[in-house]
Amino acid sequence: MRSTSGILHRVWRLFGAALLLALCQSMTAAAASVAGSIGVASDYVLRGVSQNRGEPAIQGDVQARFAHGWSAGVWGSQLQLLPGQHTLEFDSYLQWRHALSTDLDLAVSATHYSYPGDPRPIDYAYNELGVSLAWRDQLYASVSWSPRVNLFTSYGNELEPNRRVFTFELAAHRGLAAHLEAVAGVGFYHPVRVDYAPYTYGSVALDWHYGKWRAELAWIAVQGADHRWYSQGEAGGPLTLSVAWRF
Repeated sequence: MRSTSGILHRVWRLFGAALLLALCQSMTAAAASVAGSIGVASDYVLRGVSQNRGEPAIQGDVQARFAHGWSAGVWGSQLQLLPGQHTLEFDSYLQWRHALSTDLDLAVSATHYSYPGDPRPIDYAYNELGVSLAWRDQLYASVSWSPRVNLFTSYGNELEPNRRVFTFELAAHRGLAAHLEAVAGVGFYHPVRVDYAPYTYGSVALDWHYGKWRAELAWIAVQGADHRWYSQGEAGGPLTLSVAWRF
């Protein structure tokens, strides 16, 4: 009998192939429009945890948008996952958006996280499938699933290979004034059956935008390190600032 992880990995591969096929069909229907951004952040924080040890990081992305709600792109950032050793993260993704009603939107995405030049001895690249719902562009709920993630903790040098990970997030978005918005969110990172790995995190942010420029000031909270042995890096923030130019 096949293991559960093997079946889930096969489902992931079939879903990714289906997304790619549907995107290719959409590409034949209309030419793509290209958008993106480049900017700098006082720290790169992922799900409450710093990925650059509190130092500034240059970040950017390029996205191609096609017909029928399809898009594909690459996002990148500087990293410092080990002290004094700088490297990069590249996330390539496919996404499909669809309006379920005048108030409710659905988004489905498949993302590959890669770390070229990673100095760590273990391969931390992984895939992630995400589904989200947005109500009137004000309330958001999402769940993400990764079929195989390598988790390591320096507490006892323990490795948890090929673990399934679920991430749940809720967020609220509200316009405050012209060019100014507020965003608040909370999330829960949950590696399945791994002690001291699940943790909660949250943030409150002010988002200013004018023309092609966007700036965000965020306050970040994350559960203490004694509850998240397997997460990489220290707690992010508590304050971070990012500025980006969009094209």
